[in-house]
Amino acid sequence: MPVPPDNRRRVVRLLIVLLTLASSTLVSTTATAQETTPVASPVVSANQLMPILPEWRDELIPVIESVSARYTIDAVIQLPVAGVSTPGITGALSIEYTNTTGASLSELPFRLYANSPDELNEALRVDHLTVDDATVAPALSEDGTTVFVPFDTPLAAGATVTIGMSFVSAVPVNEREHYGIFNIDPEHGTWALAHWYPILAGWDPDRGWVLDPPSANGDPIFSTTSTYDVTLHLPNGWRAVTTGIETERNDTSRRFVTGPVRDFTMVLDGDFDVVEQEVNGTTISSWYNPGQRRSAEAVLDYAAQSLSFFNELIGPYPYTTLDLAPADLFGAAGVEFPQLIYIGASYYNPDRSFDVPNGLDFTVAHEVLHQWWYAMVGNNQYDHAFIDEGLTNFMSSTLYFGAEYGPEIGDIMTDRYLERPFQSNIEAGNDQVVDTPTDDFPSSSGYVFAAYTKAPLGFKTIYDEIGPDAFSDAVTMYFYDNWFTVASPDDLLAAFEAASGEDLDALWSHWFEETAGEDDV
Repeated sequence: MPVPPDNRRRVVRLLIVLLTLASSTLVSTTATAQETTPVASPVVSANQLMPILPEWRDELIPVIESVSARYTIDAVIQLPVAGVSTPGITGALSIEYTNTTGASLSELPFRLYANSPDELNEALRVDHLTVDDATVAPALSEDGTTVFVPFDTPLAAGATVTIGMSFVSAVPVNEREHYGIFNIDPEHGTWALAHWYPILAGWDPDRGWVLDPPSANGDPIFSTTSTYDVTLHLPNGWRAVTTGIETERNDTSRRFVTGPVRDFTMVLDGDFDVVEQEVNGTTISSWYNPGQRRSAEAVLDYAAQSLSFFNELIGPYPYTTLDLAPADLFGAAGVEFPQLIYIGASYYNPDRSFDVPNGLDFTVAHEVLHQWWYAMVGNNQYDHAFIDEGLTNFMSSTLYFGAEYGPEIGDIMTDRYLERPFQSNIEAGNDQVVDTPTDDFPSSSGYVFAAYTKAPLGFKTIYDEIGPDAFSDAVTMYFYDNWFTVASPDDLLAAFEAASGEDLDALWSHWFEETAGEDDV
């Protein structure tokens, strides 16, 4: 396993019910100081530092200070009962937004990702919009996936405004769109809740607000780093597995805070149990339904092993918790979210083999690595999905398995997940330009080939060209230089060239910008 040099640890400079029900049932909560609270800056609350490991709090205070959006959400989870036929969430959201775009803004776009695809196109609805307590009239995009909050007076660069809204989110049952990441599993009663609330549109420094329809092929959510303070009102006895940590609990509500993250995702279940292990100060929690403990323990072992490996290879996972939970997924083995990972429920079959190597180990390592390539170092997945998916697939197959189980196992995984699929696609005439917007591929299979097969082999070629030490230096440099921002392909290429001292333009172009795959079969 490549061992990072000491300077790699340098200090970083771095739902459908009446909307009136939402406003009448929400309960406000106030932060309560803990007896041993971390020291915060004047604009960063002690609560927002609690999810961060003590040794990294000072380094992340500037990150928290610089975020453009601070969310406060109060939400009620509603089961189907008399008078409420649809399971869902009613909530009130307040966001303190600072204009970091560098230009004045006449409006602010919020994404309603749950609205597409949806046969009614109204899974997520908003009302009662305010700007600094003044009521405003929203404008909804034609496809229903974006709501625009107007400003009477343009918001100047650097200025701050507070936006409030009520929302109602109808949670579908057995929903197969978007991989099932916003869905209730009717067999186990598990609620997988991604994009369950209005979220500020992602800001790409290269092209501004990203307002594309939710991707049909890749990750539907693109967002930028924010902080969250979320109060949930849950049915009695339910477990809430969330981004962030729980800081308060009483008979009617629980409060969660996050530190700097890209979104706030949840999994809810009435009979979850958990097994846990600590790695480098981080508590890893593997959740499971009755009868699934054996698989949950395997998930925990793989998560601990991969978290330790990538901590050493790249740089720190700076949070106190990492949760992994089963979710009924369609067309995906696992899905990553900040501090929370969905693992496909099919992996929890009691008869599953855990012989080395196996697909569950690979899936867990892949999603754990996404805590670096996506959750911390972001990129616009709509335009450049190959950055996070390609880098993750190469490092989690070839490097992780080679280091943990030996070079022969690494070769087996490289052949299984990269080389054989590459050859069969090229021979079938399915070569693609890797650096293509996700939904511009001619088919979903073309996207999968580009992002998960050809791009990883491109990164393997770079690894072979510059060597393991320079590659390790490069990904560490890329991590520290871009954490909690939105990185571009040029940023990643620059890190490889700076670490190796080589001009990699021709190699980069060959693998990511051309269709010359027949040369590599």
